[in-house]
Amino acid sequence: MLTSRGRTTIATTLGAALLLTGCVQPPPAPSPSAEPTAVTEVTASAEAAEPSVAPVPAQPSERGVLGRASVTVPEGWERTGGDQTFTLRYAATDTPTYEAIAISDGFGSFHGARAGVSIFIAQAQTEIEDFRILSQEDIEVPGASSAVRVDFTFGSGDAASDGMWVVAVDDRDGHAIAIAYSGGEAEVDDAELDAVADSVELLPAP
Repeated sequence: MLTSRGRTTIATTLGAALLLTGCVQPPPAPSPSAEPTAVTEVTASAEAAEPSVAPVPAQPSERGVLGRASVTVPEGWERTGGDQTFTLRYAATDTPTYEAIAISDGFGSFHGARAGVSIFIAQAQTEIEDFRILSQEDIEVPGASSAVRVDFTFGSGDAASDGMWVVAVDDRDGHAIAIAYSGGEAEVDDAELDAVADSVELLPAP
């Protein structure tokens, strides 16, 4: 079983422009500019939800979609602002643990998902206290030529926390997507992490 205790934040920089956020903190008030291409797609209908300045409660069977990245959003989670890399985020804002899923689309062009995820790993190893990979495995993601799931922990003692990245790449054009999951301070079992990873899709190019 993976557990997540204490801090909920990873924030590291890659160069001057790329902000890697693997586990995310409670966001500032969202603005329309924070989510310029975000779409919330409802499985039960073909219509996309309109962007909103205020957090938007996620409904059952709803998916978070940003460009070509798509992932299932748990019932009751709210859409919030993101950062420079993970520009769309959903969080359990009504719980003290503040679990969150963050979505990145087109953060680089790579031949293979392991090349893409190596950016996150390399930066985390140099910038994040006590960062440690728990597992790294190739997985199947619909629409992707290759995909990798990385489960990790960071911090020490009572301040330790866990997170997960899923990176998927379309080798035909190198397009890469990434999903970051933070369990906040809640205990996270394998089934919960598996559900997030199994729901990731790389949508066709427009």
